[in-house]
Amino acid sequence: MNDRTAPVSSASEYPINIPSEVVVGMVRGAWGIRGHVKVEPLTNYPGRFSPDSCLYLNGQPVKVIDSRPHKDILVVKFDRVKDRSQAESLREAIVTIPISDVEPLPPGSFYHFQVLGIGAWTEDGEYVGRVTQILPKEGADVYVIQHADGAEVLLPALKSVVVEINPEKGRMVVRLRK
Repeated sequence: MNDRTAPVSSASEYPINIPSEVVVGMVRGAWGIRGHVKVEPLTNYPGRFSPDSCLYLNGQPVKVIDSRPHKDILVVKFDRVKDRSQAESLREAIVTIPISDVEPLPPGSFYHFQVLGIGAWTEDGEYVGRVTQILPKEGADVYVIQHADGAEVLLPALKSVVVEINPEKGRMVVRLRK
């Protein structure tokens, strides 16, 4: 999702590529001898890993047979993983869902994949740059906006700073303090 490499433009819209899938977890290793894996959940909806859920493991469809929390991770049994050897081979595998299965957010809230890559403009129409990274911080994420000359601006994701986000147009309007 960080591979949006459209050229920087001063146009009023900055189209971005919407991914066809979203990462919801990362396999961190095997658990036990029967094919369970340790999954780091990368979603605010841990119910995604409930029994009978359909997910994608390295692009292949899998069904969750069992799932339980353990410390910061989930211990998950997928239908296609039969033993420890298979589970070990999945270390660092990504778990995804189709974009169509993403839970809707409340109005004014956005997923990172909707914000990464969009262009940012001031309220006066001055082009600031493109969102290249989002730094998760307690209280408010920080958007890293990079200008064509390589200069970076760090902006907190606060309503007083980020006036508008329009993922469909690939555009963000920001209020900069002078």
